[in-house]
Amino acid sequence: MMFDNSKLSVYVFEDAIVVKNNKDFTKQFPRCGITHIESFVLDMAKRGKLDDLLC
Repeated sequence: MMFDNSKLSVYVFEDAIVVKNNKDFTKQFPRCGITHIESFVLDMAKRGKLDDLLC
């Protein structure tokens, strides 16, 4: 799966992980003790949970 024009920014807060695309649409997930942020975001992308953020 390739998304040439897609860029996602990930913001990590104490209680939430926020994923934002280049059009300023965001999606928020509860942190719930997640420490491996890259793996979490990759898993969410694979499951289709971030499809609406991809251009």
